[in-house]
Amino acid sequence: MKNKAFNMLLCTTLLIVGLYFLFSGLVKGKSFLAPVAVAAILAMVVLPVANWFERKGMKRVWASLSADLLIILFFAVLTGVLAYQVKRFSEDWPQMKQKLEPKINNLQQYIAEKTGLSIEEQQQKLPGSLLGNASSGSSQTQSGQQQSQNQSATQSQQSQGSGSGGGSMMAKAGSFIMQFLSLIGTSLITLVYIFFFLLYRKKFKDSIIKMAPNDKRETTSSIISSAAQVSQSYLFGRMIEIVILSIVYSIGLLISGVQNAILISILAAVLVLIPYLGNIIGYLLALSFALLSGGSMSQVIGVTVTFGLTQFIETYTLEPYLVGGKVNLNPVVTILVVVLGNALWGIVGMLVAIPALGIVKVIFDHVPVLNPLGYLFGEEDTSEGDDGPSAFDKAKDWATDKLK
Repeated sequence: MKNKAFNMLLCTTLLIVGLYFLFSGLVKGKSFLAPVAVAAILAMVVLPVANWFERKGMKRVWASLSADLLIILFFAVLTGVLAYQVKRFSEDWPQMKQKLEPKINNLQQYIAEKTGLSIEEQQQKLPGSLLGNASSGSSQTQSGQQQSQNQSATQSQQSQGSGSGGGSMMAKAGSFIMQFLSLIGTSLITLVYIFFFLLYRKKFKDSIIKMAPNDKRETTSSIISSAAQVSQSYLFGRMIEIVILSIVYSIGLLISGVQNAILISILAAVLVLIPYLGNIIGYLLALSFALLSGGSMSQVIGVTVTFGLTQFIETYTLEPYLVGGKVNLNPVVTILVVVLGNALWGIVGMLVAIPALGIVKVIFDHVPVLNPLGYLFGEEDTSEGDDGPSAFDKAKDWATDKLK
């Protein structure tokens, strides 16, 4: 009994220490590991395309290069569309702000009547004052602020001769240029990684097989092939699903008269990767944009109908036929992984986290000793009234067996 308790304590301690060094290494190695992770996932996404090119008689090097160029084309079009939509949003913002001002003023009057908090105090404590206010007290405050801003602008213009303002602008410009060059460099090295991952994929597979014992190599090859096939189908299906959802959302929101519909649609489609929570965030985002643009009740109804129908299409059409139900991730684990990815690598970590979790689950499902963890990461047997053991019970039994 004591030996079992000691082994459990030792394994727990080693697990905690190992996870600490693992996460510390991921954070410190972000500049190297993030491009590799992104390249590996994108290579698996376009692998079916590369295979299709090869089946059409194209050599592997040219098939890999063509798939790589396809990624460049996709992101170039996506960047252009997003840049155009962001530009339109910045141009529409003054009109949206003007439409919101009466609503903000009415809200401030209501808060003042119900809580006794004056408008001036609200301007200091509430974010609504950032949009500007039309009340008399606010006008006086803004006029005083305008005078002070004019005086400070005059003083800054007079002090530009000393060169301090120019130095600050040069520093900001230099920082922006360095960040831009760093982004370009990271993008280029990622594309190089993708090309070589596609070109030498057989060599990578064979090297893993050679690590296995002789009597296990055939089984290892089968596991790698099955896991790779399911992972490719899952990632490629998810990518196609995002594209289709972006189109469906755009059509619905454009018909509803929502401004910046394409930008909202792309963001909402990407958020669908997060089970349940992503749909809610996407709907609230579209609803907020509709209200910010001074949307009427018809636009609110249009947004609601669009997201309701799209959710129905996604659940009963896109999920079964594109993803195939082969990888259904546990929402709780998915959200935890997204939060962890954000803590480690920021936005890149959030985008990489869910595909990486899907790949890990596929591998766990095809390795018998890791089946309980794959079961824990999935949605199998999560319906109410299930009499079988829960995922946590299976994971606990698996951990207990390992400690014996």
